[in-house]
Amino acid sequence: MLTPAQQSTLGYHLRETNLLTNEELILELTDHYTTALLDRMAQGMTFETALTDTQQAFGGRNGLQKMERQYNRVTFRQYDERWRQALVMQFQKPLLWRQTLPIYAVILLLSFVIYSPNPANGLELDDDFYYGFASGTLLGFIILLMSLMWPYLKTVFRHGFYNVPTEALYLVTRHSVLLLIMYGAGGMGFLGIFPFLPYPVQPMLISLYLGFVGLYTRTGNIMYESLYDVYPNR
Repeated sequence: MLTPAQQSTLGYHLRETNLLTNEELILELTDHYTTALLDRMAQGMTFETALTDTQQAFGGRNGLQKMERQYNRVTFRQYDERWRQALVMQFQKPLLWRQTLPIYAVILLLSFVIYSPNPANGLELDDDFYYGFASGTLLGFIILLMSLMWPYLKTVFRHGFYNVPTEALYLVTRHSVLLLIMYGAGGMGFLGIFPFLPYPVQPMLISLYLGFVGLYTRTGNIMYESLYDVYPNR
């Protein structure tokens, strides 16, 4: 067995020297490193020499970084499943009755208020509503992007370019895709389809769209809290 000091050095080696951030990979590598280190030390190597030799066996820092990029694909699939479960829970008791349906009822009511018949001009959808909503969500994404990436960008000046931290990379890539879908659906609906539909249909479709946005926002926040342990004791 490695001593506590050697275990601490190994953790520093993986996280700080090689700049790995995927904790599941680090856990696996710790086991492999420990076995390799003990074998080499049994052959007479010092711990420091065995650590250097083991790192080279894994391809050095570049090899470990490449391994992490490949491993992240597996981790991202696990995170996707966690996000899917968070979404499913919104439609199960007790969240369905306490949160999802009451919030949607409010959104539906507001949609009918926002999109109401205009006695003078017939039915009109105020484009400013969508543009304001789109601008707000874009600003929110930029703030999220900077909050996730700023710690990484600060370390680039000290360590050079390396893999973006696993949790940050996952959230940035997934939010980027989902926001494109949300903007595309919203733009096509608000500016291209809704104005040509009969009155009762528009506010109902608007409410469904805003309901989807609400679910995206809520589950995205759950994922952020989960990945960053915002409330570890909750």
